[in-house]
Amino acid sequence: MSSLTQEQHQSSQAGPVDRRPRFGIGHIGLPVSDASRSADFYNKAGMRLVVNMGRAAILELRGGTHLIVSQGGNAGQGSLDVIVDDIDEIHAVLTELGANPGRIERGSPHDRFTATDPDGNLLVVNSNHAMGPV
Repeated sequence: MSSLTQEQHQSSQAGPVDRRPRFGIGHIGLPVSDASRSADFYNKAGMRLVVNMGRAAILELRGGTHLIVSQGGNAGQGSLDVIVDDIDEIHAVLTELGANPGRIERGSPHDRFTATDPDGNLLVVNSNHAMGPV
């Protein structure tokens, strides 16, 4: 099977062809100084809180990807690059949360801006430009 592309393999199987990429991201780690504070920030920004364990918390993004914020490491030196459907709405939400979002740069293939989380980790926010089902 390794010599076949994903599409060739799936087209030889019964049923519709699944054109989604083979890989998704399971977990992304982000070092923070206070996991509960960061979990609250990201939850209010629009991620789903899965569990807060005190020194670490897990939040869910679209597609089942989990953001793990954990105390220690290089807090404030991380970055997170995300996509959203309504970039103007999330810009307003992050403004309310004190994330100091920059101006929205409109362009191709998407619009984007940067902000910071409570530890100063960089948050890069892009408008959605997915190519097909994900």
